[in-house]
Amino acid sequence: MKFKRKKKFQLDTLIDENMIIRGNTTITGGVRLDGKIYGDLMVIDGEDGTLIMGENSIIKGDVYVPTAIVGGTITGNIKCYEYLEVHANATIKGNIEYNLVEIHAGANINSSLKKMTKTEISKQKKELNEISKQKE
Repeated sequence: MKFKRKKKFQLDTLIDENMIIRGNTTITGGVRLDGKIYGDLMVIDGEDGTLIMGENSIIKGDVYVPTAIVGGTITGNIKCYEYLEVHANATIKGNIEYNLVEIHAGANINSSLKKMTKTEISKQKKELNEISKQKE
């Protein structure tokens, strides 16, 4: 079965491979991560909030995001209420909560997977929208 993506992703932030961020981070919109984040990452901006991780990227902390395409390493839990794609070279160590998920053959996942209910998705959207409004 092949998934068809309905939208193109807009990137607003680039975290270069030479960058290291320490501490919890909140980003609005789309972000391309090729560097490292040591702390929780929250990507907000409604359904346009997107995380795209390059092959050598690392996150050590929890991730809260509407949409994520993971090609690097995450050591922490993931809550993804729209779409999660895990590439073959990705490594995830932590629990994953998702709405839609696509896992490519070869991905290294040491996690439990849990499909989010409609109520959980609504709650997650509401929490991220409230945080987004506080940032304005």
